[in-house]
Amino acid sequence: MTNLTLKDTTADVIVERSRAAGEPGWLAERRRDAWTLFAQSGPPQWRRTDLSGLVPDELGPTDTTAVELIWDTALAAQGVVFRPIRQALASHEELIKAYLDTAVAPLEHKFSALRAALWHDGVFLYVPKNVAADTPLHVRYGLSAGERTTFPRTLVIAEANSSLTLIEEFTSADQPAAALAAPISEIFAGPGSSVRFISAQRWGEGVYHIGGQKIVLDQDASAEWTSIALGGKVQHIEAEATLKGNGSRVNWIGATFANHSQVLVTAPWLRHIGHSAESFMQFKTVVNDTSYSVFDGMIKIEHESAATSTRLEEHALHLSPKARNDSIPGLKIDTNSVLKGGHASTSGDLDDEQLFYMQARGIAKDEARRMIVMGFFSPALDSIPLEGLRGELEAIIEGKI
Repeated sequence: MTNLTLKDTTADVIVERSRAAGEPGWLAERRRDAWTLFAQSGPPQWRRTDLSGLVPDELGPTDTTAVELIWDTALAAQGVVFRPIRQALASHEELIKAYLDTAVAPLEHKFSALRAALWHDGVFLYVPKNVAADTPLHVRYGLSAGERTTFPRTLVIAEANSSLTLIEEFTSADQPAAALAAPISEIFAGPGSSVRFISAQRWGEGVYHIGGQKIVLDQDASAEWTSIALGGKVQHIEAEATLKGNGSRVNWIGATFANHSQVLVTAPWLRHIGHSAESFMQFKTVVNDTSYSVFDGMIKIEHESAATSTRLEEHALHLSPKARNDSIPGLKIDTNSVLKGGHASTSGDLDDEQLFYMQARGIAKDEARRMIVMGFFSPALDSIPLEGLRGELEAIIEGKI
């Protein structure tokens, strides 16, 4: 399979590959349907995402996925399941079948279909009812040696009144040729549960990251979501928090830093369905050199929602006159029952008066710039419970300033 390219692959090959891996028949058929859509559809009309550097004839399905799971295995005594999703299919097939592909739509466009057809492995996290997973669970995805594609997926099920912290990390060395990372992350927060989700993208140069992420919150569930984007050549992430249940809540913070010629696009949505649900999103963006970043955020309040409280913000800093950031906040309301809703964005250079003030007190200009940027990102960085990872991300940011 490693010698095949996307051009050579067919639906029959996809099914054969699935069966050879011992996957159940329903999954093989889902993969077939997804590949058929991928093969028949044109690319999505993403005006701000340049994928011209990806050559399908040079890319193909992967036989390996670099997955590292880091956790306190004592949690297993409480019924917590944290294992590669391929292994979990043998022990939790019906549960996986019921949830897989129900959050991130697999047939929405060409790349969502590609992900659904070719995902190879990933992680399955299950926390039973009334169980508190007190220590963070950490999954690290990479690129296997010699591979130019990776299709990992994360599936999380938090049952009623449970709690968990999951850190999802994407990391690799710089790539000599264009590589494709196409992950799926689906998180289901049951009634009264509490989910903390940190997703940190820090691929090496040359990686195209095209991801889909979604958290679905049931009644009185809450989520703390941190999104960090630092690496890769091009990123396009479609992400959504769906407040399905009454009384659900989400607080979502993000940090994006693009430099050199990076193009980092994030399209996050807050979707309100339940009554008396509350959401807040605040992304911080820094651009340097000739990079380009896009925040295409949206609040969608559905007709059945009532007593909604929501706000979305993005704030951007420019460290170079040649760098660009597009902030596109939006609000779509299909109901008359809204307590409060709004959006805002700001964008500008570093404050000269602030720099002067700091230099007047003996702080060198470069150090002042560093302090301002690190302070700008502190809400996202401070939310990371692993000191080692937080330090690594801080070092990457400092290297970009």
